[in-house]
Amino acid sequence: MEHTACKTGRAGLGLTGFAGRSLRLFYRAMRMRSDRAAMQAMPDCLLKDLDIARSEIDHYTSRRHASGADGMDIRNAR
Repeated sequence: MEHTACKTGRAGLGLTGFAGRSLRLFYRAMRMRSDRAAMQAMPDCLLKDLDIARSEIDHYTSRRHASGADGMDIRNAR
């Protein structure tokens, strides 16, 4: 039996797939936390230039909003 015949074509079914997904989720959570802290540290005038109110920071750094195609990367906003 050939090695290629044993592949199911479904990625991430084993322990390595679980570990990879876990690491990605951990990285995203840490990045979201870092982005939120960076925006909280910004002065109000800079947030105003970005058209973001201080009360909207949680919304813009949420997983739902950050995963969209128009997600904002505040690290490049200068």
